[in-house]
Amino acid sequence: MDIDTIREAFGPAISEIIDTCRIVDDFVDKDKFRVYMVTVWGNAVLEPERTGIQDSDLETLHDYLSEEIQRVVGPDEDLSSCYRYLMSQEGLDSMTRQQLSTRHKTFIRYFAQLVLQQEFDEIPG
Repeated sequence: MDIDTIREAFGPAISEIIDTCRIVDDFVDKDKFRVYMVTVWGNAVLEPERTGIQDSDLETLHDYLSEEIQRVVGPDEDLSSCYRYLMSQEGLDSMTRQQLSTRHKTFIRYFAQLVLQQEFDEIPG
């Protein structure tokens, strides 16, 4: 799949995520948005077929999700920076405030380990 096809397929879900994270007008809860985006990525990696893609489409999906993260969170952000943030003390505190289940936090931590690899040893908790 090319990125335009990925945008078309995932765009409605990303729009819904943004609406769910919207506090007011153009103000989005970036912490909540990060959690949703890394969760989308993790689920796509685990079961690409359930998300309507193939393993070979994961790189394109990664690029698309990173584009959306840059648009909402900031120009220097991507999936890796979301994982890095969520594994920081500030991110861990945010996940606690958001009342993520232990299972969901473990899921995020597992993928953080895969995505960040050598950086993971420095992650608290």
